[in-house]
Amino acid sequence: MRWLTECSAAETYEICHRLVDDDLTSELLTRLREIQLHRNQLLLEAVRRQVRGTDADAAFRALAELQESDPRLMAELLVLPQVGCWAVDCLRRLRDGEDPDLGYLVSFSAGAALRAGRRPPLRPGAFVPGLGTFAESGLVPIPSLHARANGLGLAVQLDAVDPYLAGFGRRGEADPVWWQRELGHAWQVLCERHHHAAGTIAAVFTTLVPLEGRGRVRPASATSGWAYGAIALSPPPDPVAFAESLVHEVWHLVLGAVEDVVELTGPDDGRRWYAPWRSDPRPLGPLLQGCFANFAITAFWRAERHASPGDERHASPAVERAEAEFAYRRAITFEALTRASGSGSLTGPGEVLVNGLLDRLREWLREPVPAPAERRAADLRARHRARWLSANPGFSI
Repeated sequence: MRWLTECSAAETYEICHRLVDDDLTSELLTRLREIQLHRNQLLLEAVRRQVRGTDADAAFRALAELQESDPRLMAELLVLPQVGCWAVDCLRRLRDGEDPDLGYLVSFSAGAALRAGRRPPLRPGAFVPGLGTFAESGLVPIPSLHARANGLGLAVQLDAVDPYLAGFGRRGEADPVWWQRELGHAWQVLCERHHHAAGTIAAVFTTLVPLEGRGRVRPASATSGWAYGAIALSPPPDPVAFAESLVHEVWHLVLGAVEDVVELTGPDDGRRWYAPWRSDPRPLGPLLQGCFANFAITAFWRAERHASPGDERHASPAVERAEAEFAYRRAITFEALTRASGSGSLTGPGEVLVNGLLDRLREWLREPVPAPAERRAADLRARHRARWLSANPGFSI
């Protein structure tokens, strides 16, 4: 709690330097997870104070008792991604004069008691957040997916039922056999060719929310600043696309957690910016979020360039794909970061992050790529700009 409210200037600058250097140590990732836990505790307390004297009192008392008797268990439960989403939804409803969903809290409290080895009264059909659905025969658990490669393991829940993880888009198929197989292939790619990124993903990624969209060339994916650890994803077409999506979204989650204690931009001044990966004008904060994620994607494809055999005369399709993606991503990320750098609205830590990423990209821009990849990147950029200007009349780039 203290670190959440008293992050020193030196710490904020240190964090931003680490982000630039991709120095996401286990210590830093643990600290970011603790921030999310403390934030969710504050959100729950804000809800509790506004619903005193209701049926929620007993649930809050039960959670408080578990906090005293088993703080480690409660730390695991309160950092679940749906907890923040539920609490924010409650506060919004209370603000708008609507009834909050206190039944969800009662189920969550019962689930906590169940995990602690107690026997709370649960009726058949009751949904228990983070656990599953209670049936006559007992608990039908939320499927878990596990992968292991090169000595590094990953464990996530495949949650297609929690109502507070539904804000990412239309739910897709939650076939655990299919997702288990495909996650295993993607994890192999990450652990063999992106081991450092895989370690960060293993520390942050806890919940996979399946979206519809099988057959898409590029999978749809999303995260929420209130749902730390959750990634919503449509079925990826291949293991490399799956691996790229995990890198993309986990880096969004990391920067979102950092932004809970480090202000990177000043107050929104109403200006909107061109993001070469979006169809709409963006405020500076979201633009910076996209820059950070695209920097991670650029690093991903930079490594992929050397992952498959090939030479300039007979490059494999995998290498050609990686060369084109690297050329494209480094160009659009440098373009957007340059705009952010010249905005005049970055804080000191924000300048450290943006200018540090620009310095690294300048080095990568000097790396030669085949002419066809450069032409492909230039064509993609030109087409996106044309579509964007057509869709956003009155804006300039």
